[in-house]
Amino acid sequence: MKPMLLGVTWYRGKEDFDRLKAMAKDSEALPDTYEKWLHGAEDVFGQMTLRGFTVVKVYLDPETFPAWCQANGYEMDGPARSRYGSDFAFSSYKTWKSMAADERR
Repeated sequence: MKPMLLGVTWYRGKEDFDRLKAMAKDSEALPDTYEKWLHGAEDVFGQMTLRGFTVVKVYLDPETFPAWCQANGYEMDGPARSRYGSDFAFSSYKTWKSMAADERR
């Protein structure tokens, strides 16, 4: 059975949230404050964990996320945040799986 993996984008704190929100094309779609965002994100994290997903927090960095968007042809918006989260979670899982296989050898 394949693991149900979900990458959830996360902010390290209020400063990163505020900086990235100011850069986001869809800033109006984000909660007004970091605290409101955190409350909702923690709820999603808990609900997805209860549903059997392996949830990975993928931190958005205001220094590197804009470059990732540009390199991958994304606007800085919800679809970009979602794709970044899923790509990073999958990449991390593949690395972990490879390391685990190497340890068994």
